[in-house]
Formats: sequence, C-alpha cells, structure tokens
Amino acid sequence: MHVAHLALTDFRSYDAVDLGLEPGVTAFVGPNGQGKTNLVEALGYVASHSSHRVATDGPLVRQGAARAIVRSVVVRDDRRALIELEITPGRANRARLNRSPVSRPRDVVGMLRTVLFAPEDLAMVKGDPGERRRYLDDLLVARAPRFAGVRADYDRVLKQRGALL
Repeated sequence: MHVAHLALTDFRSYDAVDLGLEPGVTAFVGPNGQGKTNLVEALGYVASHSSHRVATDGPLVRQGAARAIVRSVVVRDDRRALIELEITPGRANRARLNRSPVSRPRDVVGMLRTVLFAPEDLAMVKGDPGERRRYLDDLLVARAPRFAGVRADYDRVLKQRGALL
C-alpha cells in the first residue's frame, strides 16, 4: 500500500498543493514553519478522519476559507482508489470514493492505514492511562474500520454522561 498522490485545497497553511508520491520512503525536508507537518496531518486525516494535533476540524481549514478539501490516491494490491474529503467546520464533512459520494465519511476509514508517532505521543508513556486507551482505540479502528461507528457512539455517550454529571 502506498499513497500515489496528495492534493490539498485550503488545508491548514496551504492554499493549494499537488504532490505526486512514489512507493517507498518519502521525506519532507525544509525549514521550520513551511508545512511539512501539515502534509503528514493531511495523510493522517485521510486514514482516520481525525487530526493528531487538534480536537476539532475547524483549525484544519485555512483561515478565511469556507472549507478544505483533501484528495489522495491510494494504491493497494495494484488497485487505485481516489479518496476525497471535504472538511466544513460546523457542518457535516463529506467524502467521495472514486468520485462517487459515500453515505457516511467514515465508510472510507481504513482505505489508507498509517502509523504516526509525534512528539506529543510521549504523553502515552509518561501521562495518564487515558492517552494509552485513546491510542489503542485508534489502533482498533485502523485495524477494523467497522468499529469507527461504535467508537463514535461511545465517545458521544461519554460526553453526555459528563454533561449530566
């Protein structure tokens, strides 16, 4: 499995970017603040529909833009899949697979599988058990995408419980 193409429109600091990628190791190199982490974050968003940096989708949309679009071509077993995600803060996000709309954006979770280790992940080792549980939940959804809905329902119930308490 590899990502053959990544295109971003109004995602984080990018007005527009269009990258062709080859199989194997890819390194994004450049000075600080140039958007290298934004590219990695976009790939992670395609894989999991969440960011490793922020809790909500709002900051993913470039300031002043109404929505962000992430397009990725994923090659798996010599089959290409075009995954398009439209991120609109305050509204439901939309997804397309091979240019056809899908009923729920989470239906494309698992088309791309990634593993990300970032400096903030050290909290997993040093911090609260909640960080370790969150990481295990992320792994479960990556391995078995059908659990994405179960996890979303569970998170919603936890928020309701917290609000009631």
